[in-house]
Amino acid sequence: MYFPKISIVTPSFNQAQFIEANIQSVVSQKYSDVEHIIIDGGSTDGTLDVLKKYNHLHWISEPDRGQSHGLNKGFKMAAGEIIGWLNSDDTFCPNVFQLVASKFEDRDVMVVYGDGFEVDENDKIIRPLYSLGASPEVLIRYWKWKYEFVQPAFFFRRNVFDEIGYLDERLYYAMDCDFFIRLGKRYKLCHVEKPIANFRLYPESKTGKHFLKFLPDYIWEMHKVSYRYWGKPSSLKYYSYLFSFLTAIGYSFLKNLFFSPTSKSRAAIKRKFYRNDRL
Repeated sequence: MYFPKISIVTPSFNQAQFIEANIQSVVSQKYSDVEHIIIDGGSTDGTLDVLKKYNHLHWISEPDRGQSHGLNKGFKMAAGEIIGWLNSDDTFCPNVFQLVASKFEDRDVMVVYGDGFEVDENDKIIRPLYSLGASPEVLIRYWKWKYEFVQPAFFFRRNVFDEIGYLDERLYYAMDCDFFIRLGKRYKLCHVEKPIANFRLYPESKTGKHFLKFLPDYIWEMHKVSYRYWGKPSSLKYYSYLFSFLTAIGYSFLKNLFFSPTSKSRAAIKRKFYRNDRL
C-alpha cells in the first residue's frame, strides 16, 4: 500500500465556531503520515485558544493579504508529497485519506478529486455534491451551470507548483477555479466517485453572504477568470466563448424570471420594485 505524506493546508480568520470540527476531521482519518498546517490571519475570536490545544498542528497567526496569500504561505510550508486544501469551516468525511492515497499510486496521476456534501452550520446535510466535471473547458464555460466541483475534495502533488505556479493572490472568490483550470490544462485528473469532504454553506460564510444577490460578486470574478482563457479577439475561439456566454446568460435570466418562482432573478426584481414603491 502507498502511504505518501499528506499535508492539509487550512486558511483561517475568526472561525472559532468551526475550526475544531475542521481539525478533528483531519485527526480522525487514521492515516499514518499527515501534517495539518493552519494559516490564521490574526483571529481575535478565540480561534487561537482552540489551536493551542493541539500540539500536532503547524500554525501561524499574523495579518495577511487575504485567503489566497494565506494559502500560498501554507503551501510553501508543506512538506507532504500530497496536498489537500481545507477551508476552516469545511471538514473531511471519515476515513478518506487512504482512498485518496491509493489513487496516487499511479505516478501519472497528479490531481485527485472527489464528491461530497453541502452542510449547514450545524453539520446537517443540505444536499449531496457531485463533481460533474472538472475539465478546463467545463470550468471556463462556468455559465452553462452544469459544472460543479467540490473544492475541499481536491488533492494534488506538491510539485505541481513548480510548473503551474501558486494561487493568484489578486483573486478573492475564484482563486480555486483559476488554479483548477491550470491544473487541468497540464495534468491528468482522477475523479473518485465517493464523498470526500463537506462544504459548509451558511449565511455568514463567504459564499453565503452573496447567495441571494442577483449577480453575486463571485460570478463577476468567475467571468474574469474565464475571460483569461478565451484567447484573442482575432480568433474564432474567442467569439465561440462570447456567443455561448451571452446566450447562456440571457437564457438563464429569462428562465429564472418567468419560470422559477424562487429564483434569485425574480427575488431581486421584487426587492427592487418593492423598495421603489415605498419611496
